[in-house]
Amino acid sequence: MAKKSSFGRRKISRLRFFVQLFFTLALLYGGFAIAWVSDSDSGIESKVRWVDRKGSSSSPLLLPVTACVYQRQGLCKGCSLYYLTDIVTMLPSLESTWVLLLVLSLLMVLFGRFWCGWACPLGFLSDLFTKLRTFFGIGQVRLSRGWRDGLVYAKYVLLFLSFGIAALAAFPGMAEYKMDLLDPFCQICPARIFSAFFSFNCLCWSSWGNSVTSTFTILGYIAFAIFFIGLTVRRFWCRLCPIGGLTAVFNRSGLVSIVKDGQKCTRCRACARSCPLDIRAVYEGRGKTRRRLSQFRLAGKNNCPLVENRFLRRVVI
Repeated sequence: MAKKSSFGRRKISRLRFFVQLFFTLALLYGGFAIAWVSDSDSGIESKVRWVDRKGSSSSPLLLPVTACVYQRQGLCKGCSLYYLTDIVTMLPSLESTWVLLLVLSLLMVLFGRFWCGWACPLGFLSDLFTKLRTFFGIGQVRLSRGWRDGLVYAKYVLLFLSFGIAALAAFPGMAEYKMDLLDPFCQICPARIFSAFFSFNCLCWSSWGNSVTSTFTILGYIAFAIFFIGLTVRRFWCRLCPIGGLTAVFNRSGLVSIVKDGQKCTRCRACARSCPLDIRAVYEGRGKTRRRLSQFRLAGKNNCPLVENRFLRRVVI
């Protein structure tokens, strides 16, 4: 086993917290900074994207995290799922989309699940829920294997439905409801409420214009309530998030990986206990188990000597 880095096991969690905080603040309020740098004389409001989906975003940047299209001063144009379902519905020319698609694909290939564990605002909020639960002494609920597997299936069902509804909206016969069905997951994602709340704007929390938008609004409130299960189950929403399901395609890629020497494993379950999503791949692995995971902390949390976090095959902790 390679020698551990002197960086320190515990410091990785602290570093991760500040990286999460940086991404969350940048994604929520970065539009103001762009506006100020672009043209301080014209005023911020002329540059930032208010709650108007027909307006221009603060930047054309897209990330595989919950960068909400419904926020008024976000740094990004939206998340990866928003952009892909938007393409399915609106069918733009390849000439106008290939650059953003290429950049988005490279970001997911190179960094994999890093986005979920280190950059996603909803993931950061979920981790804050865990800290609150610990502070107030609320017991943690561990899900059975059946529940864990069921949530994984539900995640991919949501992903399939997101693209299915987006494709349905593209049919000429659905022209009357096309804009109402546009970006279906965005309309129920908890980020729609959280992003508006933290940007001090409640105009986009709901839409009761017709039966379609009203249904999405009700589903959105249900999803918002489900998010708070994260107060007892670690990262509960992350287990359901179709954005994570989309990124999971790149689980085997990425610059960061976790490697365990399974032949020397004592089955102490340290890696299983430390994973906030209860992923068992590292624990159950035999031989050399390599997996790209979002948390990048399994080796450090419980001091397992057989699990290494690696960056470009180099042990970093």
